[in-house]
Amino acid sequence: MVFALTWLVFPGFGLPDLAVTWDPAWAVALEAGWGLPFTVFVAAAFVRIAARPQRSTPAVVQLLCVAAALAVSAAASLEWALVLVALAVAGEALVVAFAPGREPLTTVGVRMDRPLAVLAGLAALPWLAYAHAMYAANRVRLPEDVSIGIDHYAVQGAVGLVLVVLSGTAACWVRGRRFVGVGVGLVAAYLGLVCLAWPGTPGGFGPVWSALSMAWGIAFGTLAAVRSAGPGTTRGAGREGATPATARDAEAAGTSGAGTLSG
Repeated sequence: MVFALTWLVFPGFGLPDLAVTWDPAWAVALEAGWGLPFTVFVAAAFVRIAARPQRSTPAVVQLLCVAAALAVSAAASLEWALVLVALAVAGEALVVAFAPGREPLTTVGVRMDRPLAVLAGLAALPWLAYAHAMYAANRVRLPEDVSIGIDHYAVQGAVGLVLVVLSGTAACWVRGRRFVGVGVGLVAAYLGLVCLAWPGTPGGFGPVWSALSMAWGIAFGTLAAVRSAGPGTTRGAGREGATPATARDAEAAGTSGAGTLSG
């Protein structure tokens, strides 16, 4: 929980930045683009790990994906201080991942969900194009918003990149589908809402793309929530939150039952 609080308040500034996303005195899209990833993707993941230590893998994987996206964004935007943030997220994720009482990291339960994969694929190029535009804005040092010595445009680009990575992860990985997918939906929908409410804000979308971001986020988050088990899943084997041991027990029970019927 201590790690979560640092990203929510200081030095992460997740909640303070989200708190000003409806104040026109601020660059509201850039504030949302900073507050959303550090609140929804980082702090919420640490809360999940603290609350469910035996089912921590989806949250740890999400944290490592965010750390990788931040590192790539640091290089793409030439915002090298962002590397330190990426290392902090990755380091804290590994600390909690290998703490006593945590489940082993595993990617068991990989299976593509077609509707989610279609949604992820449709949005991949627009989100990557948005990330590219934000990186370019950061490289020319547009004087808009800076937190802890880091230009918000670099983190704004990281939002686009991490949405591509995590939407693909949710579409292909049953264990993390609900947790990761709902977070993706929340971030995309809220960012679209802020941009729609404040047209022309730095780092924001136009009205059409704002509405599309909201619609895509709501659709993706809803589908991820309702399709987290998926059709044809062995009870307990593919469900999000089921540990590898639970999956093996379920499979063993199914095999035993089949043998009894055949006898």
